[in-house]
Amino acid sequence: MTFNNEREFEQHIRGLIDRHIANVGSEYTLLRNKKAVDIVICRNGDNAALHFIEVKYHKKHRLGTGHGKGGGFQPEIIKDAPAYFETNMRWILGDVQHDGRYWFVDNATIRRNLSGEKIDDKYNNIHNKFFRELPSLNETELVSAITEWLSFR
Repeated sequence: MTFNNEREFEQHIRGLIDRHIANVGSEYTLLRNKKAVDIVICRNGDNAALHFIEVKYHKKHRLGTGHGKGGGFQPEIIKDAPAYFETNMRWILGDVQHDGRYWFVDNATIRRNLSGEKIDDKYNNIHNKFFRELPSLNETELVSAITEWLSFR
């Protein structure tokens, strides 16, 4: 399935989580609003936690983090590596040239695949080689990977 933009891709990911993870009982709640990251999932119960997912969809041009001038939540989280986000944040990437494939990665993987391998003053791009060199998942594998990550601990 090809998406016209990142917003459509994010809506698709939200739909997967809603259908296969968040609505299966009351263990997980998918928040509808967003500020710091695209998707927030709450794990309820005795082991309560917040889980964060940043969604990126690559089309033709650069695939960056933050607002294009080196700032924003994403570059700060990648650069400073707060422990909570290292454990409780993942990225789901898609690419127009790899239809039906998903990349589910942690902050360290994003960090290693940035241009210059660091956060800079602007244009914190993710290398295009990311999509050629890193293993991808199909939709079923993605749902399983998210579920496994959420239930960790």
